[in-house]
Amino acid sequence: MNGFGDFLYTLRREKGLTQAQLAAMLGVTNKAVSKWETGEAMPETSQLIPLARIFGVTVDELLEGRRKDKPDKEDVAEEIFDKAQHLFTRGKCDCEKTLGDKICGAVCAAVFFLGFIAYLLIGVFANLWTPYWFIVPVSALLCGLVGIIFDMCSPAKRAKKLARGENPYTGGLCGLVMLTCVAVFLTVSALTNLWHPLWIIVVSGGLVCAVIGAVGEIINHKRNKQ
Repeated sequence: MNGFGDFLYTLRREKGLTQAQLAAMLGVTNKAVSKWETGEAMPETSQLIPLARIFGVTVDELLEGRRKDKPDKEDVAEEIFDKAQHLFTRGKCDCEKTLGDKICGAVCAAVFFLGFIAYLLIGVFANLWTPYWFIVPVSALLCGLVGIIFDMCSPAKRAKKLARGENPYTGGLCGLVMLTCVAVFLTVSALTNLWHPLWIIVVSGGLVCAVIGAVGEIINHKRNKQ
């Protein structure tokens, strides 16, 4: 291997990525990644920045085939800018949304709108404002469930989590469990006024999430060691 290929191989192994997973993230073939690592070919210029971002290194470090001991002023400024951008955008890029993102947004908007309209109709025509207030927050929780499901079904978002060394399903499953438990708790408690005994639903959801998280970490650890 040449310096670049050897360094790329090391970075990929550190992230626990296969050649196929890295290729999918970059939109290239497995064969292309293999050639990069063996020194038979070099990635196109347009692939260098995505590669650097995936592995948390600079383009210079990629090309030199090693990490720098001390980042220069430009690297520090770029890192500060990236962190500031992440803080104010909450990690969201200003790239064009995918079809899945647009569908998810439309479904979430429809769910919340229908829930809010249903609450207004029940309140206006049946004068049941108080017992059915839970419809609005439950509609918002359902939007969260829809968003999590779309994220878990997105290959690109799963690949990004894998690139960060995370289990692509653990967080989503925990989110589904907790949002469902809170929605059930609000609905049943509001209708039966049994708030005190039913809080166990939320606590149980937290315990289930702890188990899911532990199992996910074990699976993720085994995958990274392969």
